Amino acid sequence: MYETFEKLPESKKKQIIQVCIEEFAKNGYANTSTNTIVKRLGISKGLLFLYFTSKKHLYLYLVEYLTDIIVDEFFQVSKTGSQLASSVVFDNLGEFYKTLLQRNPYYILFMLEAFMNTPMEIRADVNEKHEGAHNHIMEHLDTTGFRKGVDPQAVVDLLHLSSFHIGQLLLKDFSNIEDFEKEAMGKNIQTYLDMFSKCMDIIKFGVYEDRPPEFLTF
Repeated sequence: MYETFEKLPESKKKQIIQVCIEEFAKNGYANTSTNTIVKRLGISKGLLFLYFTSKKHLYLYLVEYLTDIIVDEFFQVSKTGSQLASSVVFDNLGEFYKTLLQRNPYYILFMLEAFMNTPMEIRADVNEKHEGAHNHIMEHLDTTGFRKGVDPQAVVDLLHLSSFHIGQLLLKDFSNIEDFEKEAMGKNIQTYLDMFSKCMDIIKFGVYEDRPPEFLTF
């Protein structure tokens, strides 16, 4: 579907992708204007739709593009051999998000909008990509050292729920992209990352100092 776009020089592709991500991150899916996008890029709307067919397919391309980037980079920093080291996942996930924020806050804001405020018309497609990323993590998660009886899927679900919760707070407090970008390296964003790290510690170590026997099995 995107063959014409993929044949473009890499620098041109990155320019188009960055502009589109910025516009969708700032305005959301429904309020993003392809007229604004083509004006910023200096191309015709017909050419944009030659590359992506429609606004919907453009958006889904960006969701897939960023999901693949984030998952690939996450694997690079967390993988030991052929598996994801669970200790690294718990200890470094917050820093991983921080690095993404510092490098390109638009990436994070786009993905938060895509997964939390998904328009009904594309929800199934976006959810499919999201679930695929989580399944990929599940397939490679090293569960060595997990307490007996712990369901690895429940662990991944808790990681997802924690990320989702912190993401909702970020969107609520930094809905303005200028504020979000300004605070990407500031103390306010660090507050949320610290909150996320606390969630990771609770998932990793549990709540009780001495767990009653009934907490040892499911």
